[in-house]
Amino acid sequence: MVKMTISQDAIDFLKKRGYNKHEILLIVDGGGGDYSIEGGSCNIGMDYSLISLDTMKHDPRYSVKIENNANFEIYTSDYDLAFLGDNLILDIHNTTLRLRNDSGILTGAVKIAKASFLAERAKEGIIDQKNC
Repeated sequence: MVKMTISQDAIDFLKKRGYNKHEILLIVDGGGGDYSIEGGSCNIGMDYSLISLDTMKHDPRYSVKIENNANFEIYTSDYDLAFLGDNLILDIHNTTLRLRNDSGILTGAVKIAKASFLAERAKEGIIDQKNC
């Protein structure tokens, strides 16, 4: 079972933006894909994103539930799990979301987006491009 501890500051940050109302995906960004903010930046394993599924209930490709102290519905994929490691911690550091695990800091700048926003940008061709 994958576990994540979310600091109260991070909980408040996400709730203020409505991320507690829908399922959330934790993805390793940078490799492209339907929810990639980066659109493929060739730095897979360095960028992480939280995506709110505000336009759908569940994406079966992300079936690994991440247990957390905030009772958010957070999921990831088996593929992404290989990058995440054990005992995840999501907190706020210097005004940004930081993701850590037992090995140390994964990123000091977790990106957040709503699936509806990403879909609109993809239709416009803005995030469909690779930048490497």
